[in-house]
Amino acid sequence: MIRTAPTSSGGASGARPVTARRALVAATLALSLLLAACGSSDQLGGKIVKDGVGCTMTEVDRLGKAPEVPSDVKVAKATKTTDEAKAEKAACEASDEQYLTVDLVGATVDDGKVFTDTYGTDRPLTMKLGQQQLIAGLETGLTGLKVGQQREIVVPAAEAYGKDGNPAQGIGPDEDLVFVVNLVSVSDSPVVCNEATTIPKGKRAGKPTEVKMPVDAPVDEVTTTVLKEGDGPKATAKSYLTVEYLGVSCASGQQFDSSWDTDAPITIAMADAEPTDTAFSVIPGWTEGLAGQKQGSIVQIDIPFADAYGAEGRPPSIGTSDPLVFIVQIVKVSDEAPPSTTTTTAATAPTTTAPGGATTTTAAK
Repeated sequence: MIRTAPTSSGGASGARPVTARRALVAATLALSLLLAACGSSDQLGGKIVKDGVGCTMTEVDRLGKAPEVPSDVKVAKATKTTDEAKAEKAACEASDEQYLTVDLVGATVDDGKVFTDTYGTDRPLTMKLGQQQLIAGLETGLTGLKVGQQREIVVPAAEAYGKDGNPAQGIGPDEDLVFVVNLVSVSDSPVVCNEATTIPKGKRAGKPTEVKMPVDAPVDEVTTTVLKEGDGPKATAKSYLTVEYLGVSCASGQQFDSSWDTDAPITIAMADAEPTDTAFSVIPGWTEGLAGQKQGSIVQIDIPFADAYGAEGRPPSIGTSDPLVFIVQIVKVSDEAPPSTTTTTAATAPTTTAPGGATTTTAAK
């Protein structure tokens, strides 16, 4: 079966979870993700896991409160770092090959105003180096940091937000920044989903304006949450569904696809329905997450990477081993495939654009 992808959004009061078993940021995103809580410091406890790359400490406990941000820092022409303590020999190091789970507190150097703080919150940050996800100074400052280590990073304005600043974060023009960072874990797949960034306005009405991302990244279960229950027929494995959808990456918190940004909803073929040139085959997380849902329903589907695009992902918008979150509105449930728009022969098969932007070819009958 061809594997393609749609999208999800979430969060309505009275939502009911239905769980199904199954195996398994550029300047604006950088600091819109780097925002959140406050305080002083606790002792780190550790979790030891064999990782096969020469280090064994891949995760430690989070601090309960934020460390104090230094007020007497000196700003150099380039980003400079100071490690608060030596790392454990077994601790794994931040690299661009794995996802980092990070707690950090950041402040402006001139007045000490804290503009971001994740310590003490339920959601640390997920990030990956070398993905244009961070301001240049943080990209430099995090490199080489080891799990369990705390680092002070002083970033001159030229390697932060420069002359434009970042008004949304209260950072003015040419402001130097200072961060205190703890590396909580390194992993092949995100441990925590980032909060969803601003959802772009849709081309058509009805598009969700926000998505409630799970804190813990989905690992081995596809989870469907009913945001609004319809009263139409239920989807079966043999159904064809006409749907609207919105998809958000767990790793980045960014929308990667949306039918509301196109001219019309799409039709998908469930697991035992035959895909056609007008009914797309979709990723396993969709067929599992939508089974049993009613026409007229709006649901959120949280999908482990193994049931989405696997370890390879779909760069650049879907990272490696990236879990996905979709908001899906079920417009219609049918037992019959929609009419074909293409005449198919044994020699040629129609090529169509599937959810997520994939190009798929439907085999001729």
